Amino acid sequence: MAARTNHRRVPMSGFKLKLLLPVIAASLFPIAAQAQEKTIAFMRAGPDPYYQYGMNAAEVAAKELGIKLVTYSANTDPSQELANVQDAITRGVDGILIYAVSLSSEKAAIAQAKRGGVPIFFQYGYDPALLKDAAGFMQIDVGTFGKPLGEWLGKKLPEGKIAIIAGKLGRGDAEAYTKGFKDGLAASGSKAEIVSEVPGDWNRQMALDAAAQILTAHPDLDAMFVQNEDMAVGASIAIERARKTDQVTMVAMNGAPYGLDLIRDGKLALTNANPPSIASVMALRLLAGVIDKTIEPGKYYEAPTQVIDKANVEEAIRWDAPAEQIKEWLKLPLPKPVEPAPAG
Repeated sequence: MAARTNHRRVPMSGFKLKLLLPVIAASLFPIAAQAQEKTIAFMRAGPDPYYQYGMNAAEVAAKELGIKLVTYSANTDPSQELANVQDAITRGVDGILIYAVSLSSEKAAIAQAKRGGVPIFFQYGYDPALLKDAAGFMQIDVGTFGKPLGEWLGKKLPEGKIAIIAGKLGRGDAEAYTKGFKDGLAASGSKAEIVSEVPGDWNRQMALDAAAQILTAHPDLDAMFVQNEDMAVGASIAIERARKTDQVTMVAMNGAPYGLDLIRDGKLALTNANPPSIASVMALRLLAGVIDKTIEPGKYYEAPTQVIDKANVEEAIRWDAPAEQIKEWLKLPLPKPVEPAPAG
């Protein structure tokens, strides 16, 4: 998926997103045909709100589809994740929809699911080597997702100092966001310097502490790239306490409700949004199709994205989407798999 560089042109109304327009054959079947008293396990990697909102939307969709959804959280512990997978298999679930803790835990989860004969569909953590043994993967193009943020910030900041607060390292997505951001910054022609890169582990308090330390070490900092908005809330508190809200321009990711509030309040300039609500609904439908054998397993799908600033913040797809909106998403065509799947 090519990153958008002009954030004013993102189509918003009617959810006419580029990743939802193509129709695959399975989407022509009635919704009810995908759901015949199935039980699906929905597994969160941890307590991050992104996972929680994704699960909440999936629960609404599952009820509409006649699917029983059993939910788990690994609390960011790979051992707990593996125990959750084994428990779900023992309970006789028909499929597993999972946000995995790490790449290594994905491999273990696939091995367990394969032994149990249960299809497992991943949201994020894509690895081409795992695709053939998975029901599917859905995620944004992590390699380019940070690029429009870097380009935008570079054009705004021809020179200066920038800090990066990354997510949890080790699964590959946080590292890819950083690379994409740097690529965008380079493409903009900016001579701004990245003076600090620290992990925030997708955690608000860790990001607050990290931002405070960065601002102490670099009092003349001009901007921050923060890789999700839970962390952005923490970073914004540190920026406010340092009385540098007007000095430090912050860009972030995900389009969370509290991130949109930061945009409205002028504390966050730009975010690249990947709402977990609509993505989880689509992933659930795809997994249901794999279980029914109406959708081919082992495919890679790109999740919907939007670039949001103050001008279009009221048009953002909500993480906390109401039930009526989720019901409308069930009528949308399913995303078409990316062919060929990304090499890595």
